[in-house]
Amino acid sequence: MDAPSITVSGDGEIAVSDGNDEILLKVPARQRVTVGRDGDAFWFDAGDGKKTGLTGPIRFNGTGDGAPLRNQSTSSGDPTPYRGTLEVTASPDNQVALVNVLGLEEYLYGVVTKELPALFGPEPLKAQAVAARTYTLSRRAQGAHKAQSADVCDTQHCQAFGGFIGEHTAGRAAVDATRGKVLYIAGSLFQPLYSSACGGHTETAGRIYGNEDAGGSDAVPDGEVPGGIALSSDDGALKFYKGNWDSYCAGSDRYRWSYSWDAEQLKAIVASGIQRFRGTQTVSSSESDARVEQLEGVTVTERGPSGRVISLRFEAPGVSWTVKRDWGIRNFLRTPEGNQLPSSAIALEIERDVEKKLTKLTAFGAGWGHGAGMCQWGTKGLAARGMSYEAILGHYFPSAELGDADTGSRAPLPVPAPVPQRAPDPAPPPPQQDPKPAPPQPDPKPAPPQPEPKPGSPNLIPPPRTNPSPSPGPTTPSALPGLNTPLLFPR
Repeated sequence: MDAPSITVSGDGEIAVSDGNDEILLKVPARQRVTVGRDGDAFWFDAGDGKKTGLTGPIRFNGTGDGAPLRNQSTSSGDPTPYRGTLEVTASPDNQVALVNVLGLEEYLYGVVTKELPALFGPEPLKAQAVAARTYTLSRRAQGAHKAQSADVCDTQHCQAFGGFIGEHTAGRAAVDATRGKVLYIAGSLFQPLYSSACGGHTETAGRIYGNEDAGGSDAVPDGEVPGGIALSSDDGALKFYKGNWDSYCAGSDRYRWSYSWDAEQLKAIVASGIQRFRGTQTVSSSESDARVEQLEGVTVTERGPSGRVISLRFEAPGVSWTVKRDWGIRNFLRTPEGNQLPSSAIALEIERDVEKKLTKLTAFGAGWGHGAGMCQWGTKGLAARGMSYEAILGHYFPSAELGDADTGSRAPLPVPAPVPQRAPDPAPPPPQQDPKPAPPQPDPKPAPPQPEPKPGSPNLIPPPRTNPSPSPGPTTPSALPGLNTPLLFPR
């Protein structure tokens, strides 16, 4: 995060040096040093006045006792501790940014259990560690944060990072157990995407972002899906999103959800969305005018293999507005409370009055996040079925290989067997005609009385015959039911 100045301290003695690697001073534990800029030059203040005209970046290092460095990012509360080195670098508009310089594996210690709860268990955490390591190396090669002299940032723009306080014993164990392991597609690193819950079927990154080269992810069923109908159809999506299935991510509280808008709420959302996205590629329209007040329909014009909406059209007489891609749809069609939709995996139902005017729109939705790549809640469900981290990665990235970042060696990932589809609902039986009444039958003659068995003799009346119980068929296991500074790794 860019700021006019940044304050750093240490749990032990720290050394402060400039961009020429000259040590400017050493300060004892807990003493704060504030750094800022005047034009191209840096300044610092250790409590005894500003020292100006310095060459940046300004670096902070512990002097050997291994104690963490800290950044006071807010005016109250304890400063955040970090491993490694802290650098204060130049940012636009005469501001400064804080960069944490540390090794890749140490960085991942602060990522894995910020992205995935430790209670998910060792195999999901290992899968997250491999995916995060691969993403980091690929992101660094892309140079997304060169302007801040960093490789990745600490937010969901890249991946969450919590520094020292974001670490957990289980996360460090997962990182150590997979040290150096990365994913390759066609011999190259890629950016393996992941989101909280896919809702039962993942989507290709190309469809989510409109870039067929993005992410290297496949659209895969994440558990049971309806058979005999395509999720890319409106009927298939509605059946899938309105029902509960044996999905690996069914444990998420966002596995299934719904929102409804009345006509006035929907008109207000469309009008607001048109204004917010005017001039962007998110919304294309034949015209933009007041006819939004005559909104008469909402139509899904394209879905992905997972059922996610790729293109959504709002219609009024003589005009329409088309919203595209996951992020655009989730931010245009906001919830009645004004929040972003949890995902673009939605199926719509429209209610109309006797004059055929739209009175209510309901979206039945699935999952949380973009849904491309690895489903984080799904890793928990797969591990509960006994799958290793390699098999989990093979499920979500079937085109990938598992390799070593140092040696470049690679081997195929195990790909789990396809998940059986639920059989289609049987067709309703044809209507039956009323049978002709049977002719009356004569009353049967009464049976002659039977003699009572003698005391002590066996029962002469045989028990009723029963059909043998069928042998049980195969069973299917049940499903179980995310630093405020950019980061830099040594080059």
